[in-house]
Amino acid sequence: MTNQMASLEYRRASTQHASVVGLVIALHDTLIGDLKRAAEAMERNDIQTRCDQLIHGFKVLTQLEAMLDMNNGGKTAVNIRRFYAHVRGQMLAAQFKLSASILHKQATIVLEVRQAWQQMEAKNAQPGVVERIDKRGYQGASFTDEEASDSEPRTSFSCAV
Repeated sequence: MTNQMASLEYRRASTQHASVVGLVIALHDTLIGDLKRAAEAMERNDIQTRCDQLIHGFKVLTQLEAMLDMNNGGKTAVNIRRFYAHVRGQMLAAQFKLSASILHKQATIVLEVRQAWQQMEAKNAQPGVVERIDKRGYQGASFTDEEASDSEPRTSFSCAV
């Protein structure tokens, strides 16, 4: 069994019994890995790996967005959706500018959000944790409705040579 196969099997086993928050954390971990691998591939001028990792990262963002409860999540759900739209926009900007530093920065920001989710899970979703996540504004970034819609994803992403 290769390391990659073992890692995949471990992730599969750990997500089968995970809470919803645990799944969100696992998806953030996946996104962070995608962003880092895409940045490293960009630095090596490895176009195929860069494209594969970015495309996978966009799919992970789509899954994270699909998990949001926009009907009951209130302001927090709106802010998280805006955050995901921002990350997606930055991934596109990195691709067009061939900027690995943009991807590294997004990986760092996603890691901070992931840690907030981990705190929430550790405290068993006690009141106050979600509000703290919401008030942080994800590293001081604030998004108006116009900005969020400007960076909304298009239905496809092409990564041509």
